[in-house]
Amino acid sequence: MTEILLSVGEPKIRQFQNKKPISAIAELVWNALDANATYVEVKLERTVTGAIDQIIVSDNGEGITPTQAQESFREYGDTWKSSRTHTNGHQRILHGQNGEGRLFALALGDHLTWNSVSKVDGRSVRTRVTVSRNRPTVWNIDDPTETTDTPGTTVSIIVPQGKRHRALESAEAPDNLAARLAFYLKAYPGIKVVYDGAILDPENIIQDLVDLRLDLPPEYISEAPPIVTFVEWKTRITDRKMLVCNAEGIALAEYGEDWHDAVVSFTPYLRWRGFSDMSVDNIHMLTMTHASLLYAAEQAIRKHVSRRRNEISRQVVEQLKTEGLYPYDMTETSPTQMVERQTFDLVVTVARTALPPRGAPRQLSVNLIQAALERDPSDLHGILDRVLSLNPEERAHLGRLINDTQLSSVISATNTIVDRLNFIGGLRKLLADPQLRRELREVDQLHPMIAKNLWLFGEEWTLARTEVGLTSVLREHLQHLGNDIALESELERVTRDDGRSGRVDVLLYRGVGDERQNERLVVELKRPTVRVGRPELEQVKSYARAIVEDPQYRGVKCKWKFVLATYDYDDSINRDIRQREKPPGLADDQEEYGVWVQSWGEILDAAERKLFFFRKQLEYEATDERVTRYLRESYQEFIPESLHEPYEQD
Repeated sequence: MTEILLSVGEPKIRQFQNKKPISAIAELVWNALDANATYVEVKLERTVTGAIDQIIVSDNGEGITPTQAQESFREYGDTWKSSRTHTNGHQRILHGQNGEGRLFALALGDHLTWNSVSKVDGRSVRTRVTVSRNRPTVWNIDDPTETTDTPGTTVSIIVPQGKRHRALESAEAPDNLAARLAFYLKAYPGIKVVYDGAILDPENIIQDLVDLRLDLPPEYISEAPPIVTFVEWKTRITDRKMLVCNAEGIALAEYGEDWHDAVVSFTPYLRWRGFSDMSVDNIHMLTMTHASLLYAAEQAIRKHVSRRRNEISRQVVEQLKTEGLYPYDMTETSPTQMVERQTFDLVVTVARTALPPRGAPRQLSVNLIQAALERDPSDLHGILDRVLSLNPEERAHLGRLINDTQLSSVISATNTIVDRLNFIGGLRKLLADPQLRRELREVDQLHPMIAKNLWLFGEEWTLARTEVGLTSVLREHLQHLGNDIALESELERVTRDDGRSGRVDVLLYRGVGDERQNERLVVELKRPTVRVGRPELEQVKSYARAIVEDPQYRGVKCKWKFVLATYDYDDSINRDIRQREKPPGLADDQEEYGVWVQSWGEILDAAERKLFFFRKQLEYEATDERVTRYLRESYQEFIPESLHEPYEQD
């Protein structure tokens, strides 16, 4: 046996232990397919109580040669694929080229074993590689032995007692995996992938497939510009993040939040050849390196989802009219009647698959929904629970209906409000706890969370874009802020030797505007350990003046907002930020710009007060359990390690 040490720090490897289980399974399947496997099977072995205790991924591919094992398992990021675009024999497109796929398996269990047979000089040779989650940088490679077995690889993963993989056990798991492999399986129909006994076939679950044109910035316009392939599913897919793909549609990573919609079940694939050579770390930095592309993709997806939602609703309503079951007179135009009708249309659209297909039961269900909306909308909850078999997500969407507001706006606004209240509570928890505050890193944790929630600094910044043209000017005058600061567009350079992000202050910047007026926001995110005083305030003031007086912006019609965001500040600047007839926090108020100093407590308190009325109407309470669950579900990759979900006991 040979013991080798992976040539990268342990913290870098441990980040893979937090990957989603379905992503880890997908990476193991991709490794098999990259080895020219035509058959891949994922088995979930269970205990007598039904809990998964072992995961086995086997294939009939070309296997791992002893030389490949010695080279690839030793060097992080080193793989035989790195200099190639196709598998051996030029048979298929390669998926992975960064040597990171095998590390995803650390998210699945404690003990991992690769048992592989390959052909070497015409002889079948067995290679066995093992690693433990407790020592993820130490890999053991057995001496190769001859065998009569046919080539192929089996990866065995021991799942510790008490660790549940609900995402792998769910009924949607095969479809979620099929969604990731969809384009590959369509391109190579001779391949068979089996998950827990189910054969994956994208054709069985694809309702429609369309390429969306994007409103792209000039730098992306070429012969092969990025596109979003919008795949609509026949069944409900629970894994709904946008998939970042190469030009062929092979998924490389997930991006952003889940796309929740009660009517359309879909997965967007952002496809571009520029993603092909990116590492996992680089893809995680897309919000800074390709913000304008991501913005264009999200806008195109929103427009198409809205269009499809309206099309489906029209089809459902027309079908009810054809059957003579639609309960409303279309000539009635009173505001109350119109809102009720719009509410009814969306309810029956969401519930279309749950409505009885024909006859008296179908008519009764339609009449009950209409009667509840007309007399007492609160009865609708009971009808949805007792009469229609809606899934929890569909009930959750419809359960937030408010009678006196336009329905489509209400559902969107309510989800947004709840998410914002959860985020406020979650950020309070991170900053209030001394241990979490010490662990919280600015570059790859605090910054990306704040960048996704710029409404904290004003509603106008909700859809603001990273203004790439600002970068050179902001960098030119950065010396005013000291040496320990980095622009958000350059954060990928701020890393330690162990791979973790460095401890620096982050300068975040956005722009909004039209042909009449431009506004720009510049936020310096101070580390929670820094207590701001007069030197820091004077630095920001001098920086603001240098920016607005720069030749590129002098005389330009624009309003700047500079914010120094910090965990705490000392008494030396109280007079500056508490001036008579000025809003609290405003330290320098000029015609072209304003400089603000705000603690996170003040920022979150102001945001929460704006949401007070809605919180009261929703009877929302930010409990510790709720905000912790929200952080784990929505910001798992950005929160301190001690806040990650512990193993659950059966």
